[in-house]
Amino acid sequence: MPNITLYIILFFYALTLAIALWRYPKYYNTALKYYPILIAYTLASEAIGIAIRIYPDSIMLPISKFYQNYNRPIYNVFNIIFFLYFFNLYKNYTDSLALKKYIKIGSSLFIAISISNIFTQDFLTDGQILTYVTGGFLLILIILNYLNKIDWLQNKKDPIKNILYWLSWGLLIFYSGYLPLKLSYHFKIIKTMDSYIITRWLHFSLIIIMYLCFIYGFIKMKRKLVKE
Repeated sequence: MPNITLYIILFFYALTLAIALWRYPKYYNTALKYYPILIAYTLASEAIGIAIRIYPDSIMLPISKFYQNYNRPIYNVFNIIFFLYFFNLYKNYTDSLALKKYIKIGSSLFIAISISNIFTQDFLTDGQILTYVTGGFLLILIILNYLNKIDWLQNKKDPIKNILYWLSWGLLIFYSGYLPLKLSYHFKIIKTMDSYIITRWLHFSLIIIMYLCFIYGFIKMKRKLVKE
């Protein structure tokens, strides 16, 4: 991927973080309060990784060697935290006892698969594919249930002004599009350079769309985040 696209992605990470912090008073006491930390972590990790890849000879700090050799566990741990965070978030914003139960079961299944994945792939050198695919698939199902429960006829609750509505669409679009790409990378289905370039651009586009949804949601929110 050209360097310019990497900088664009960093820009969207930084812009999302800035706007999320700007709107923080509207959700600081909710289950969404740790969201800026997730974005900050992503921004910092990507910035360090890009800097080391582009300027390997200019960065001689000890962190350079650490990142180059051990960036996999950094992302592996992050993915587990990321999915569990959003599972808990949606559990807090559903009034359906059945869905709460299913989310708890799904979270337990996700944790079990994450642990078992450690024994099938090297946690230090390999991306944990079972963990990622399971987390993404469960998140898609949870989001579809959440969106399906929105009552568009309730004038007093406009979902367009609810940040969780836009977070849901951003995550749904990204994981629905990226999971097939993730599997194609893992199973080496993509073998030609042209196909690889196309899928990389698709991945890039999905990231941009997801963060545009996040940004629009934070700008659009008019009231404090409360349970639907």
